Amino acid sequence: MNKKISLGLAISLILISATASFAVTMTYSQRIYNRLIPSFSSRTAMYSAIAELDELIRREYYGEIDQNSLNAKLADGYVRGLGDISSFYMTAPQYLEYSERILGKLPGVGITVEPNPLTGFLTVTEMFPDSPAAAEGLEKFDEIIKIGNDTVTKENSAAMAGKLSGKELSSVSLTYRRDGNDKAISVLIGYEAKSVAYERVGEFGYVKITAFYENTLEQFDKAIAELLKQGAKSFIFDVRNTTEGTIEYAANVLDRLVPSPTEGEQALAKAYDKNGKVIETYQSDANDMTQKMVVLINAKTAGGAELFACDLRDFGKADLIGGKTKGNGKLQKVYPLDDGSAVMLTVAVLKPYSGRVYDGAGIEPDFEVSLTAEQEKSPGMPKLEDDAQFQAAYNWLSEG
Repeated sequence: MNKKISLGLAISLILISATASFAVTMTYSQRIYNRLIPSFSSRTAMYSAIAELDELIRREYYGEIDQNSLNAKLADGYVRGLGDISSFYMTAPQYLEYSERILGKLPGVGITVEPNPLTGFLTVTEMFPDSPAAAEGLEKFDEIIKIGNDTVTKENSAAMAGKLSGKELSSVSLTYRRDGNDKAISVLIGYEAKSVAYERVGEFGYVKITAFYENTLEQFDKAIAELLKQGAKSFIFDVRNTTEGTIEYAANVLDRLVPSPTEGEQALAKAYDKNGKVIETYQSDANDMTQKMVVLINAKTAGGAELFACDLRDFGKADLIGGKTKGNGKLQKVYPLDDGSAVMLTVAVLKPYSGRVYDGAGIEPDFEVSLTAEQEKSPGMPKLEDDAQFQAAYNWLSEG
């Protein structure tokens, strides 16, 4: 038998429910804001504005409110409001993916791809030795035109690229095009992210660093050891289009190449917060490499890759060839939140060995060399024999 309740009780229950939902939202939001806003008066104004907005929306909005989505969007919107593209909010799944990737443990097929702006297909821009993709015959500059039963297009290329990574021991079927011929293959997914590719070109060792992850140092050491074994006398380090990774892991690789810092900042780099306090110092030991070096840079060289290029020149170890870098010389840190999500925040500006801040200004090359307009528009870098920047580095080393 159903029991009737009074109108007053019904209204009370609705108010209690709305108050509970609002409390959940406000509690979650306050945890974020309390970490980011030190001023009590600023917090009070922020809470008041959100409370007013929340009351309005819950009263007038025609539709269902997804509380979890609302909480995530509140956090994301606040961080976006900073106007800093290097600061961003990550949901719990996004934070987990980021954590795996920065360690170099995100499985994939062993390639990097970029959408071809002309065809919409995914062009293979980097190919890693001994990878599942290499084992199936895929090569650099092949175009992936189909993944599974779906054709790659300009509209879905980003989503399709995501299908090339996933859980270990799974596989993905794809069709690639080379010289007008199409071939279908099945590729195992279960390959750790590779951030260093290398080959010997004449008397020189060519080392392409695509990111500075935790496992980049191990791969870099292996590349140098193998190239020295093959008789490489000088090195060309390529950090063009390199943006991913951390300053810490870039400093770890630098440590292999330069001696202990004695001038300038007396460190590979120091990070200064907004109050001028040093919050991070990156050091190196006395061991270094004495071989001649050149570093290739361009407008997409950013973050740890910029510090890598800057310090090698400041230590007198290398000349820089290519184009001016992006000018991203600030330090970001990740702050995990209680629900498993996280916030990436810019916390300091970097001063490299020389002490000259390059944030916002970029790093000028010693020798500016441009690619053709067509090559600039193409995904990835051109083949070495057609690469004017690489050829300039090769000739510079050849001429001593």
